[in-house]
Amino acid sequence: MNARYEAWMDKAEDDLQFAEIGLREGFHAQVCFLSQQSIEKSLKGALVFLGKAYPKTHSLRELSSLFSELNLRKWKEMLSVIDGYYIPLRYPDAAPGMKASGPPNKQEAKEALSTAQEIFEAVTEYISKKK
Repeated sequence: MNARYEAWMDKAEDDLQFAEIGLREGFHAQVCFLSQQSIEKSLKGALVFLGKAYPKTHSLRELSSLFSELNLRKWKEMLSVIDGYYIPLRYPDAAPGMKASGPPNKQEAKEALSTAQEIFEAVTEYISKKK
C-alpha cells in the first residue's frame, strides 16, 4: 500500500473522529471545518495513490472535479456548502463571507459530517478497487 496515501487517509479519518466528538459536544462550526478538512485530505490522498499531483487548493469543488470516475456529483451541492465554511469558520475577521443566518447549526453540522463520512468511504472503496 502506498504509505503517502495512508498518511493522507489517516489524517482524514482523524478529522472525522474529532468532528464526531465535536458534534456530540455542540461545536458545530468546528464540525463543519473538520468535515471540509477530511474531504480535502481524502481527495488529495486519492490523487497521491493514483500518482497524480494535487493542486494547491482547499476548494472541494476543484478537487472533486478531478474524479470523474469516482462520481462525486451527488455531493456537488453539499461540497459547495462545505467549501463556503472554510474561510469564515477559520478566520474571525472573515464574517462578511458568512451566511446571514450566522454560524452553522446542529443540522448543518450533521449534514457536513455525513457528507465527509460518505466521501471518505467512497474514496476508500474506490482505491481498494484500484489495488
